[in-house]
Amino acid sequence: MISLVSIRLVALGAAVAVVMGRGAPVQAQSAAPAGQSAKAEAKSVKRVAIAKSIFGDAGMIVNARDDGFIEVAAAGPNKTVLLQLRTLAARAWVDSTARMLKARVRRSNTPRTYRSDIDEHGTSGTMALSRTVTAGESEYSLFFSDDPLGGFTIPIEKSEADVFVAQIRRAVSTSAKLAEPPDTATAKTDSAAPEAVKPAPKRAPAKKPAAPPAAKPDSTKKPATPMGSPARSTAPALG
Repeated sequence: MISLVSIRLVALGAAVAVVMGRGAPVQAQSAAPAGQSAKAEAKSVKRVAIAKSIFGDAGMIVNARDDGFIEVAAAGPNKTVLLQLRTLAARAWVDSTARMLKARVRRSNTPRTYRSDIDEHGTSGTMALSRTVTAGESEYSLFFSDDPLGGFTIPIEKSEADVFVAQIRRAVSTSAKLAEPPDTATAKTDSAAPEAVKPAPKRAPAKKPAAPPAAKPDSTKKPATPMGSPARSTAPALG
């Protein structure tokens, strides 16, 4: 049991290394300028790890990218398959696969197999999830292939099928967000420092009207004689 787990982990680690070292799809590579290496192309693509899982005897890696693709790596017992799937195609695959998993099938002794597959753009790579119903009982499996003549199948449980579909759905959503152009105007406004609030100018205190100068006394006028006082005679008295 320990050796099997070790093999799975080694295969999973190898798949991670290969996925990170791959560049853009073949079409994108052919359109690149001459002299540009695949290593430079790989570095120019932003990746976000979505999930690393082990289903049965296979390790799974799902990554989102910012160029309209997602990556799925499956390391089986004897083979590793790496797929770069278009985001739009992966979204359609998720919707159809989710409906297939939830569909109610009539009970019959004749086995019926339902399959939802997706092809890698421009290559022969394929990923598929199958559901086989026999007498009301369902069996599930994942299939991966990068060669029309070969591939491998992984039997999985219903819960594992739901988890895998959810991982692809999350990768599609993350890839769409990564591909959105940044809102430079909003970012610039948000990052700008708030302007300092200038204090309101102080109003000068209102000037009081100047008081009129005090009237100076007129020295030319004689003091008035108070009323009611008898007048005094300055003439000498007669003898």
